[in-house]
Amino acid sequence: MLQLDPALVRDRLRSTVSAFVMVGVARDWGAVKANTIRWPSAWVLLLGEQAGENRYASCEFIEQTVTARVAVIMAVRDIADRTGAHAGQDLQSLREAALLSLCRFIPEPGGQAFRFLKGALQSGIDSQGGLFWQDEFTLRFDRRIQIT
Repeated sequence: MLQLDPALVRDRLRSTVSAFVMVGVARDWGAVKANTIRWPSAWVLLLGEQAGENRYASCEFIEQTVTARVAVIMAVRDIADRTGAHAGQDLQSLREAALLSLCRFIPEPGGQAFRFLKGALQSGIDSQGGLFWQDEFTLRFDRRIQIT
């Protein structure tokens, strides 16, 4: 794998977490407006990559371990409870489903599964009982490039 494609993560969540009404990627996140959100939804964003040193002292071949970091931003809402308590309960089950899905997902044969890194509330509770939560995951993979 040369780089992590967030669409792989999106497709995994779409197929394994049926509670999400919509799962998108960065371009979908960029188009989000308060009146167009479909609840509950998730968006997958590639946050960055960090590569280790080249394993070989050769000028003809690059092999590095890369750690990619992705965010899964989840939007939940319960309009019957404007305090956000019910949305928080819904969020708990969505986070668990996403965590289990990604930590069991190995995108390339012989590779590694995603690992949970951290999670945090990204917004306060709005007047309709909605909130946004972001969980971050890492994936380590080997990048191999033949130069000549």
